[in-house]
Amino acid sequence: MSASKGHPAQGIDELPAQTVRRLGSYDVDGLRRDAERAGHRFVHLECSDCIDKPSVLKAIGRAFAFPDWYGGNLDALFDCLTDLPERGAPGWVVVLERLPEARRFDAEEREALLEVFRDAAEALAAQGVAFRVFYA
Repeated sequence: MSASKGHPAQGIDELPAQTVRRLGSYDVDGLRRDAERAGHRFVHLECSDCIDKPSVLKAIGRAFAFPDWYGGNLDALFDCLTDLPERGAPGWVVVLERLPEARRFDAEEREALLEVFRDAAEALAAQGVAFRVFYA
């Protein structure tokens, strides 16, 4: 990612291969370019229409084009994320933008969702697949 006002000078290749972090000042288009340059798959999920955990999980399933058996729960999310190496990409860059912050998707549910992404990142590390997730 090129350095510009308000954007970090480091690209995704300078981050750990397994990263789950706030989007912060990272530029979504810059992350997309970095992913393409590295030959990684890029998934951008805009969650402004999501109001609760089921709608977030359903949107994630659509964004990743998960199989029909995806049950829209955290266990199924983990299973589908750890199956990503079957799609043949050396890595993934995921942006979860505008995750809801509401009574129907509270801080505890948000943290549980992010923990699934962290656990999947660890599992994918063992398979040699980079997995970088940015959320806001």
